[in-house]
Amino acid sequence: MMGVLASTGCLMAGNYHSAKTLAKGESQVGLTFSTTRYDHLQTDSSGNTRTESIVLPNILPELVYHIGMAEDVEVGGRLALGSLGIEGDLKYRFFKSEKLHLAIAPAVNYQAFIVLQGVGFRLPGILTYQLADNLDFTAAVFGSTTHYSVPGDSGNSDFDSFRGTLVSAGGAIGFDLHGEVFTIRPAVEVTRYVANLSTSSGSSSEGFNTVNVLVHIAWTSGKEKKQLDRIERKIDNATAPPPGEPPPPPMAPPPPPPQ
Repeated sequence: MMGVLASTGCLMAGNYHSAKTLAKGESQVGLTFSTTRYDHLQTDSSGNTRTESIVLPNILPELVYHIGMAEDVEVGGRLALGSLGIEGDLKYRFFKSEKLHLAIAPAVNYQAFIVLQGVGFRLPGILTYQLADNLDFTAAVFGSTTHYSVPGDSGNSDFDSFRGTLVSAGGAIGFDLHGEVFTIRPAVEVTRYVANLSTSSGSSSEGFNTVNVLVHIAWTSGKEKKQLDRIERKIDNATAPPPGEPPPPPMAPPPPPPQ
């Protein structure tokens, strides 16, 4: 399983979310760049063990889109061209204070590799803490499961041994540097994978670890109206009479023209 996944780079990038949510009507378009190291413990015929490592960059960035549906809810997804995968998610922020935000973002994904296909579910829990006006710290823990299968009419028995389930658990930490519109979010993620595969002699279990370094960049739209509203409020406040002063008298009508 690790050989197929690693050789194709077909594991999607890890947690790219912040626990903060977009305001209703705002939308965000982003790209996620990542590099993953795969570590697999090998045991030879003499019982000696060694760690086999492979480092693979994701050449094609993932395309990400989200839109705010309510004050604490946003929906969206990502298209992972390099991983031949697509994912949809819903993020719900269930706690919000002046600086601390907590959210979950359950997601369903689908991936394909030649005649091998996988359907998966991912559940991250996300914490974001505001360090400054434009800098946040983000941490996440997550679990996922993906079931891989071969279509019955494919006729390719070479992939039959890759039928099975891939489960994972891990954590991520990162920082979120953001302005009014632009966001950049670097992060490091560590994940443990266990593949339960079906073979001709029954089933087998294989595990491996990954370290994923990713950078998520995004642009937010829909804030222009808020900026205009703020400008209008400032103008209204500047032209309004001070509290307690009577309003100015109405202007007298102009004199009639001479006859």
